[in-house]
Amino acid sequence: MLKQICIKIILFYQYFISPHLGVTCRYYPSCSEYSKQIFLFQNPFIAIWKTLIRILSCNQFFKGGIAYPKVFLKIQPHFGNPKLMEIQYWLIPDKTQKYNPKNVPNGILFQSQAQKVYIVKKYSKVSRV
Repeated sequence: MLKQICIKIILFYQYFISPHLGVTCRYYPSCSEYSKQIFLFQNPFIAIWKTLIRILSCNQFFKGGIAYPKVFLKIQPHFGNPKLMEIQYWLIPDKTQKYNPKNVPNGILFQSQAQKVYIVKKYSKVSRV
């Protein structure tokens, strides 16, 4: 419930307030997009904390640059035709995990481990123009 309310507030800001302010964020993705992605993948209380830290660091005293959101997730493998799946976000591991062959019977992971991943939004070809 809290997660959906916060995402709706962020979407309202992105569509109605942000276009009138212009490009003022020092980071990529912007602070509003960063917080929206954090709220989608993280506990709402942790997401509020990470959003506050990000907004407080978005000023002239910090360098800025590219800073993708990093979350701690347990990733389940999905097998299928990538053309049929709608991919919205890429989850890129922070560090590569080493799997023991005993943990991977028949090529399918039964016990997936939680790991830190970066969230990278997939943009369509139209939005890159």
